[in-house]
Amino acid sequence: MSDNYLQLRKILFRGLKDEAFLDFSPGVNVICGASDTGKSFLAESIDYMLGGSDLREITELVNYAEIELDLSISDGEIWRFRRSVSGGNFNLINLKEPDSDDLVLKYKHTQGKTDNLSGFLLDKIGLLGKRILKSSAKSTTQSLSFRNIARLILVQEDEIQQRGSPFWSGQFTTKTAELATVKLLLTGVDDSSVVSAIELGPNNTEQIALIDELLADLASEIEDVGESRDELISQLGRLEFSIEGQRESLTAVQRQLDSLLAQRRQMLEERNGILDRLDEISDLLVRFNLLQTHYAVDIDRLEAIRESGSMFAHVDAITCPLCGAPPDAQHLEVTCEGDVSEIVVAAIAEIVKIERLLEELKGTLTDLNFEEHEFGVLLAEKDVVYQRLEKTIQETVAPEVNDIRASFSELVEMRAVVQKTIDLFARKDKLESRKRSLQDEGDTNEEKGDLKSGIPDAIAHSLSQKVSSILQAWSFPGNGNVHFDKLTADFVIDGKPRGSRGKGLRAITHAAVCIALLEYCQENGLSHPGFIVLDSPLLAYYKPEGEDDLALKGTDLKERFYDYLVKHHGLESQIVVIENQHPPENMKDCLTMTVFTSNPNEGRFGFI
Repeated sequence: MSDNYLQLRKILFRGLKDEAFLDFSPGVNVICGASDTGKSFLAESIDYMLGGSDLREITELVNYAEIELDLSISDGEIWRFRRSVSGGNFNLINLKEPDSDDLVLKYKHTQGKTDNLSGFLLDKIGLLGKRILKSSAKSTTQSLSFRNIARLILVQEDEIQQRGSPFWSGQFTTKTAELATVKLLLTGVDDSSVVSAIELGPNNTEQIALIDELLADLASEIEDVGESRDELISQLGRLEFSIEGQRESLTAVQRQLDSLLAQRRQMLEERNGILDRLDEISDLLVRFNLLQTHYAVDIDRLEAIRESGSMFAHVDAITCPLCGAPPDAQHLEVTCEGDVSEIVVAAIAEIVKIERLLEELKGTLTDLNFEEHEFGVLLAEKDVVYQRLEKTIQETVAPEVNDIRASFSELVEMRAVVQKTIDLFARKDKLESRKRSLQDEGDTNEEKGDLKSGIPDAIAHSLSQKVSSILQAWSFPGNGNVHFDKLTADFVIDGKPRGSRGKGLRAITHAAVCIALLEYCQENGLSHPGFIVLDSPLLAYYKPEGEDDLALKGTDLKERFYDYLVKHHGLESQIVVIENQHPPENMKDCLTMTVFTSNPNEGRFGFI
């Protein structure tokens, strides 16, 4: 064991032009403010710098190339860890010896060595080379990595509200190792003395463990639904009946809509035909009126010829001015081009012809005008019918079709959801059947001993008492009676499993367990990193879920939460709280607070 503990000092993002950093102090640190300002990304970044494999890609990250995390050791050392945002190994700088050469730490853990980040950190807190139980069935162990401890000291928002144990990620294949890590911290004793069992034949343990993991996931999904298989099957039947009724209604109203659309289409075609004929009539009237004008001009011209010719016929005969022939010597009876009487006769004949054509044209114009009037009346009637059909379609039938279609689609989606949930039960049955088959085969022929795993009862009781005292100090609703359930590896508070409460109460109790673990280790001289990062432990205050979370409304748990942290965690421990809401005003001078405003004109906008 070691009396050394770690503390966060600073995290810095560095790019070609930009730098963004955040300082930490011993004791209580609060990072609070608006949503979408990078608070949760801060927790993810710290986890990444403690050996996490991937850093979530966000838009703001493109301006930065590397991250630095400064950690202080209680013996006075201060180390800087530098890592590319793309991952890989770490550069290590001793800030107490700035002239010393930088070292390289591998990001992958190696048993018993300090040339990697995990081994380096474990060595500083006295846990290098420790082994933890991997499988109680096989009595196998694995090397303790700092990543086994990381989830106990750095709890992100999605983890702090999970239904499962604070000590367990939910993966059955890692459950034994995760509980063994907690046991190591609480007792100081690792599992290096465990001797592996001898396997005598094929072993179905891993398959069964995998099936158990899948069954747990299915059980969680089924629990979230909150309905039994019989209820779901009954609901599916009702949905099928409703869907069939909606389908019939949709067919009927769709048929009505199709009929109205056909009538509207026919009416539109007839209306367009009338408009085309009216255009033709309009063109004909223009042309025929112009022809009528031409006829009138022609008649006027011919009348002038007739009148002038008649007057010329009554003029007395005189000596020809051209040849000098006397009247009696002139050959007036001979036809010539200048015969006025014939011209007059021809003009009169032409006038009669044009007047006949003009009468016919007037009759045609009368017919066209009458036809134009009739078609105008018919067009108005068609417009009335068309508008009535359009109104019926747009205001009555089409909305009804849309409503029924939307209702039909909603019912189909609901049926799909219910069917999918019923399928979960079928998958569960299939997996359980497979599990029974594997168990019945009796493949696991190992030497069996009385190897015990998990947290010893006495230690679990002491830790439960510590959790209870913290919850009581926070004025958590209820009597604060806490005991540890070894089957679920979780705590039962006032007779109710911690994981069955609302997500807000799950968050605050998860925080209490992590803090209790830290305090228990420090009070008993046991190894622990010495700091905790909690993302959204007071979730119930701004995102309550159900009656459990609403029970906190109007209580002073938030004030007592911060008051407890300030009083119990000073220079030798460090608690980093990431929250949306600010701590109480009277606490702000007792802790280190950073506010992200999400306002470019006020304070600090966000993390990076």
